Formats: sequence, structure tokens, C-alpha cells
Amino acid sequence: MLNAVLFDLDNTLVDRDRAFRDCVHARFRDPAVRSELLRLDQGGRGDRQALFEFWEHHAGEGINQTILGRLLAERLQPDLGLLQTLRALSNEVKLGIITNGSGETQRQKFKAAGLAEVISADYLWISAEVGTPKPDPAIFLLASQTLGEAPENCLFVGDHEPDDRAGARAAGMRTRLVKTVLTGDGLNRLISQERAR
Repeated sequence: MLNAVLFDLDNTLVDRDRAFRDCVHARFRDPAVRSELLRLDQGGRGDRQALFEFWEHHAGEGINQTILGRLLAERLQPDLGLLQTLRALSNEVKLGIITNGSGETQRQKFKAAGLAEVISADYLWISAEVGTPKPDPAIFLLASQTLGEAPENCLFVGDHEPDDRAGARAAGMRTRLVKTVLTGDGLNRLISQERAR
């Protein structure tokens, strides 16, 4: 039985990497500097301090997680097809998001992508706010308990094997990995395949 679908945020529901690339290309002309910033970022999983120091050295302006979060959110646009599919899905199952990162940054992206229109902010679990990051099963179990659903009746959809699949499986959830950011059609296919299992 599928009663809840939980999602990772970055590179699952929002194209965080494209937003970061756009930030870098808008601020830096040197291809070598751009390349090094992308390498240091590692899809948002790199050493933040090293990234910020390199950025500041070459940009001549300070940056921190709050500023970066705002810059990323400014480059996100709602995907109307995805939002429509999520809205329809919300009539059938409970929806939520489990994400690593800082509360302010992740909430800015959540709102900028229009996700707040279809997923309650009460069902947004952010590692910095709950004190437990993925892949610790505790954050997944907190989500299922808050939703009032057994973990085995929850599907977690993410893009990162170690954090997403491993953590959700350890909590007893069903899991699916995506290779690209979800679209409305992609989400419909994924849910159809999951229900056909």
C-alpha cells in the first residue's frame, strides 16, 4: 500500500546544480575559476568553507550559506507541470520533503520553486532544523511518524544513493532514485511503475 510519497529536494524536485552553475557563470568569466567552483561545490556536498574562500578570493565579495541560498533561490522557477502532477498526487497520498541543508536555504528554494503551494511546510523536514541528516534513518522515521504512516507504506524519491536510498531503506521505506530532476511526466511514470510492483 502506498500512502505517502516523500522527496529529496535538491536535484530531485529542484535543479539545484543548474542554479549553482548559473550563479557561477553570472559572476565569474574565467573558465578555470568556474570549473574550480563547480569542483569545490560537488553538487552541494563539497567543503563549504573551501568553496566560500575560493569564491571570495576571486569575486572580491563575501559569501556565506545564507547569501548562496538566496542566489540559488533567485534562479529557480516553478515547473508548472510538476506542480500540477504533485497537486493531483496530493489528492491520493500524503506528500513531504526530507532534505539535508540549512533551514533558511532549503525553505527559500522550497518557496521559489512553488512547492509551498502543494506541499505543507509542516511536511518539510530539514536536517539542520531536526538535528539529524540523511542517511540517518531517524529523519525518515520522524517524517513517517509525523505523517502517521508506517515506513513500509512510504515511498522516498531521491537522487543520491548514499543519502537517499540507503537512509530510506534503513528506515524501512520503499525507494526510487532519479537520474534527472523530476518533471510532471517523469513523476507520473515513476508513480505508475511503483504502483505496478
